[in-house]
Amino acid sequence: MKPVDIERRVRQVAWPAPPADLRAKVLSAVPATSPAVSWSDRVWFSRAWRLAAVAAILILAVLESLSAPTRSPAVPASAQEVAEARFVDETARQAGLSPEAAAALARRVAAAQKTPGSAVVFGGLTLEDLGPRGEPR
Repeated sequence: MKPVDIERRVRQVAWPAPPADLRAKVLSAVPATSPAVSWSDRVWFSRAWRLAAVAAILILAVLESLSAPTRSPAVPASAQEVAEARFVDETARQAGLSPEAAAALARRVAAAQKTPGSAVVFGGLTLEDLGPRGEPR
């Protein structure tokens, strides 16, 4: 007998069917449907979703950096600006303003000098309205 004959006989053998109780036991142990894939699994295991999330984070970071106000480096005050601010502060104190209000007026004058074309308004008066002694004209 050759191996080919043995293989043919084995293939022709009818295998007995399993008993009904064994078949029912096996089928009851295995769920008939597979569990549904949750959205978080789809997102986590999807390369496209991960790349989209990274791209969104990068875009937000770039937009945040572009929308931030740019700070210009502080320009050191010249001796004349310091002297003018001190003069305004002293004049305001002599006029009877509190030290805080005098300092605020001096800061506003210094800021107005750095931006041309702006007038300092304090108490309804501008600096142009004041005379040489700080009195209204």
